Amino acid sequence: MRCEYDLPDDLWPIEADTGQLSQVIQNLTLNAAQAMPEGGSVSIWARNILIAHHNLLAMPEGRYVQIAVEDCGHGIPRAHLDKIFDPYFTSKQTGNGLGLAIAYSIIKKHEGQITVDSEVGKGTTFTIYLQATEKSPHLPAPAPAASTSGRGRILIMDDEAMIREAASEMLGFFGYETATVADGAEAIRRYREALAEKRPFAAVIMDLTIPGGMGGKEAMEHLLRIDPGLKAIVSSGYANDPIMANHRAYGFSGVVPKPYKIEEMRWALEKILGAETAPP
Repeated sequence: MRCEYDLPDDLWPIEADTGQLSQVIQNLTLNAAQAMPEGGSVSIWARNILIAHHNLLAMPEGRYVQIAVEDCGHGIPRAHLDKIFDPYFTSKQTGNGLGLAIAYSIIKKHEGQITVDSEVGKGTTFTIYLQATEKSPHLPAPAPAASTSGRGRILIMDDEAMIREAASEMLGFFGYETATVADGAEAIRRYREALAEKRPFAAVIMDLTIPGGMGGKEAMEHLLRIDPGLKAIVSSGYANDPIMANHRAYGFSGVVPKPYKIEEMRWALEKILGAETAPP
């Protein structure tokens, strides 16, 4: 999958929670990737727009920032468009439909709008409208080095190729070197090879449940026998799983629920690898 960006430098400032808005874009991008199983391109662009008093969006007139995520995938049937943001509605064989519902909820809490336009066989565009603010933008202090300069190699284990790719790109942005595997047996093999090559992994991120293969719990038992000092993060979409709730009892150093949130993943790795930065 290829991602193209068009984000002008003169975009108006908005008041938004950075982590939540990042999750919206992440969820929309993942949805786009799932719509293109054979690959393709995703375009993320933004622009300043003025919305008049009478408008189809039923929004107050004023200055807005428009953000769009476009894909060239299979598209969404017209009959499904009215349900696309409903919790647990999905037309995919995999996924639970919560990603778009979460995105919709976050944008609504920011008093914005999110719309969808799609044509079967041609692709889908999700468009976000967020009101600009007259306040001067708050420019955060430069991020600590740890936030963009991760140390070491990270092994990612997940049975879904798109999640492996997304996690790898995410960690690559932070400066980590990554390797990916589809199940526990392969994780054990790659971990042994890395030790033999004297290029050990600094940490392992393991999906708890691997349909038809070795999951995180069993793989962790084997890996701890190989390396008792192993640092591992357990990951799952089932937040109520007892292993997620009591991960240290099973040898895990940290936990990151799905869907991945960029900041949670960064914080978890920085914490177990001894970085100074930690979640507030």
